[in-house]
Amino acid sequence: MLWILIVGIGFAVTIAIFWLLQWRRDRTYKPTKEKIRRIILSSIDDTIEQDAFDEFSCARIAYNQELDAIREKYNQIVNNPEYIDRVISPERVVPLNEIGKLRLRKLINDLDAVTT
Repeated sequence: MLWILIVGIGFAVTIAIFWLLQWRRDRTYKPTKEKIRRIILSSIDDTIEQDAFDEFSCARIAYNQELDAIREKYNQIVNNPEYIDRVISPERVVPLNEIGKLRLRKLINDLDAVTT
């Protein structure tokens, strides 16, 4: 019976640690509109670095829902097979074709409309 209590406490502590780490991360990733613009533009011209791509595409922007919606649209574009270039080279982080790049350019217009 004691082992059930120990396992339960261990499980609760583990959940609390993960929740705390998620809460902290959500409050530390705060890209500005200009930083997001640079990320989108560097995705268009194939100069985005893997770390910047990973951080932007994976980390939720908790302080501004409009900017997070831009991030979600970005993810929909870069993960859509219709917009992926057929010639994929390992050095390209975001291998978009011209249609995908056009969609990202339109996303910059959506970003301009965001109020911060």
